[in-house]
Amino acid sequence: MKIIVTAEARLPKNYALVRDMVHEHGTGRHLTAADVHSFAKQRQPRIGYSTVYRALNRLARLGLVSEVLVPGADVTYYESVAGPHAHFRCAACGRIDDLDYRLPKAAVARIAREHGFEIGDVLVNFTGRCASCREPAGG
Repeated sequence: MKIIVTAEARLPKNYALVRDMVHEHGTGRHLTAADVHSFAKQRQPRIGYSTVYRALNRLARLGLVSEVLVPGADVTYYESVAGPHAHFRCAACGRIDDLDYRLPKAAVARIAREHGFEIGDVLVNFTGRCASCREPAGG
């Protein structure tokens, strides 16, 4: 019998806890390293912020969590791995939302062909004002 050992199976205990914290908050929930640290401390009071930060970086490199880089945001966010989607950042309140959107494959292929690129990941970000911030004050 052949036993397959995955990178996930070899995670240190605290790194597995960090992964679990991100996954438990689900798709579409964008957590900062500070958020993850706060949640992890509830289960492992001695876990340090630097451990959480290193874990998030390693988990992102392994493809076990997604690192969300949104232009204009002050921090990096992390979320559960999900299918292709875009992000919207409200320029007024800073809220980050997932959008069910991706560039058509034909458009990506055309861009790659026209510029001689090999495109791996496609990240699409939108910035504007969310519905709450567009509401006039007082109703």
